Amino acid sequence: MTNAVAALTTIVLAAPPENGIAQASQVYRLRKSFAVVQFATGPKGRIVFLPEGAELRVTGASALCKCFEVVSKDQHYNIFQEDLLGPWSTPIKNGRSRAKRARAAGACA
Repeated sequence: MTNAVAALTTIVLAAPPENGIAQASQVYRLRKSFAVVQFATGPKGRIVFLPEGAELRVTGASALCKCFEVVSKDQHYNIFQEDLLGPWSTPIKNGRSRAKRARAAGACA
């Protein structure tokens, strides 16, 4: 008799939501340029450099090992966890980006 055992890996991006309310997606601002992988319609990817100041919203785990899938300016990318969570990126509180704040300020003027 044989038994199949599979390891399950869980990636925690943020603290669990309190009171059952889902939290906003995690957003980070890069403080230096980083190489990321962008997949076209096929299985081949290309390396793209995101500029310093780019804002990345985490959408989930990537198909690439130890990577996150992120969105920046409506484009999907894959970035290493160490790059996104390291000291060279800054979490943006409440997922509010500079662009959203600028639009909100313009609407009030």
